[in-house]
Amino acid sequence: LDNKITALGCEFISKTLHPISKPSISILKLDHNSFGAQGVKNLSEGLAINPTLKILSLQYCSIDEEAAQALFEILIYTRSALEDINLSGNMLGNEGIKKILHGTAVNKALKKIWLSDNQFNDDEDVLKAIMFCWVKNTHLLRYDFKYNIISSEGLEVLTQCLTTEAQHVYDVEIPERIDNKVVFKEFTEALKGNKPKKGRKGKGKGKKKKK
Repeated sequence: LDNKITALGCEFISKTLHPISKPSISILKLDHNSFGAQGVKNLSEGLAINPTLKILSLQYCSIDEEAAQALFEILIYTRSALEDINLSGNMLGNEGIKKILHGTAVNKALKKIWLSDNQFNDDEDVLKAIMFCWVKNTHLLRYDFKYNIISSEGLEVLTQCLTTEAQHVYDVEIPERIDNKVVFKEFTEALKGNKPKKGRKGKGKGKKKKK
């Protein structure tokens, strides 16, 4: 964390992640290093063809929409083992988020994606990208959208998708300030309804048989 890693440093890290180097690393956390879009582009040279990394965290790295294509390429790699990617606290904006969600839609390994505090809103195209990803990727069940702008109207659209086409999605974190409490309640109930029911561990002891 905050090791003053630059875009050039990311280039060196990328080389260790390239299949030629036979990487074994499964977790990479580079949070709070301001290497920006160029750093991500450099990282993608190795990450876009890396089959071992499971957790990638790039929080607060001054990443903007210029890095979206590189992140897209990392996400669409068919042999990717990435299960958790955290891009919180960056500046991806609407355009960047749309590109990333389209990449996420085809990823087969992801279990959670963190996109909180990335300066995006519920523009119609952003909502479409979110719903496309929800419906297309039936393996990914958990999303973090906190500290962005989602209105009551936008949340109503997303709730409709959760109850009709994306019934596998059960964990979506959203901004806390939703004006319409009815819509917010419907959203939380939709998520609750989608959550897998825990199976009973046994049939219970029941009554003892008479000897």
